Amino acid sequence: MSASQASLAEPRANRLRTWRSLWVQVHLYLGLFIGALLVVFGLTGSVLVFWQEIDDWLNPALLTVEAPPPGQDASRPLGELLAAALQAAPPDSRVTQFYGAPTRERVVAVYVEQPSKAWARIFVDPYRARVTGVRPYGANEWVPSSFMDGVFALHYTLFTGETGVTLAAIGALLLILSLLTGIVVWWPRTGQWRRAFVIRRPMASFRFLFDLHKTVSLYLCLVLGAVLLSGVDMNMNGPYVWMVQLFSPATRGPAQAPQSAPGPGLTPIGAEHAVALAAAAYPEGLLSGVAMPDDETGVYLVSRRQVPGLSAFWSERQVAVDQYSGAILEVRDPTTRRSAGETFLDWQWPLHSGQAFGLAGRLLVCLSGLACPVIYVTGVLMWWRKRNPNAVSN
Repeated sequence: MSASQASLAEPRANRLRTWRSLWVQVHLYLGLFIGALLVVFGLTGSVLVFWQEIDDWLNPALLTVEAPPPGQDASRPLGELLAAALQAAPPDSRVTQFYGAPTRERVVAVYVEQPSKAWARIFVDPYRARVTGVRPYGANEWVPSSFMDGVFALHYTLFTGETGVTLAAIGALLLILSLLTGIVVWWPRTGQWRRAFVIRRPMASFRFLFDLHKTVSLYLCLVLGAVLLSGVDMNMNGPYVWMVQLFSPATRGPAQAPQSAPGPGLTPIGAEHAVALAAAAYPEGLLSGVAMPDDETGVYLVSRRQVPGLSAFWSERQVAVDQYSGAILEVRDPTTRRSAGETFLDWQWPLHSGQAFGLAGRLLVCLSGLACPVIYVTGVLMWWRKRNPNAVSN
């Protein structure tokens, strides 16, 4: 290298060192101040990947039933199941959601709401229309009484109610920034790519902490990034959809949601009739849920899962039905998406839960959550040892 080339290269190298030092500090303080959230989100998320199986195991009498022999296991009509739930509900309750049984041995769940905004989940045997139990929730209840609902509340709201919904989303965004700065800090400066992907030998204690922190974060960064980003969608859906629409204007959001057409003398057709109309047009798959209209312009949203021929990863269809006329207003499934933005949004929940890739996807999301304490603890230990170099020998 000539003297002139060396004189040009030195300032550039100094700038790179300065920028890297800045990113190291950003990554460090993000990790120290919000890294504990990664542990909370990771461990609770790992549990929630298998929440139904765990809840069934903990509460078999409440959530499981004896299914009739195959071929004789027809469920009772939807209207009968809803009527049974309302009989067990507090006075003046209205049904807001119905969730079908995910397996033959499981109950259906009916969500009801009172004028006070207190609500309840009522579990009903789908074959006998018998209520197996009720889980009530206060209007401003931050910490639910059941274990699995408590895990949900911690994961989704950090036990701080509606404020926590926003705080959790902001925390997820900062954790995504921490992941990105970690990639910048990790990026090999000398081209030694093989060493950048492994835990090196000999395993001196500080080097082992560094390599373990680096490799676990690196190999799981795509999964963690996808789960954190989709978590922002769960907690701040309105702004999230708005951002997607900036890049994909044809994407439909809440403002473009279908509406029923009320009129003098018109009355709602009822959930059972709406489900029958949706099934007549789109009979494939299993009934997974019905969302009831929330006001006079609301619609029935009828969802069916395991619809054949839609997608190898996520086969669900949602049909919007006018609550008065029964007309089908909109159909949402992988074949009716209008933009890349809609595809992106439809993938958020399947990716967040791992269900998009079946059991393998769920196990991968669970593993990434369990790895979060390793990432956080190794980062804190490295910071501590740098502050106290004589505390533990390297």
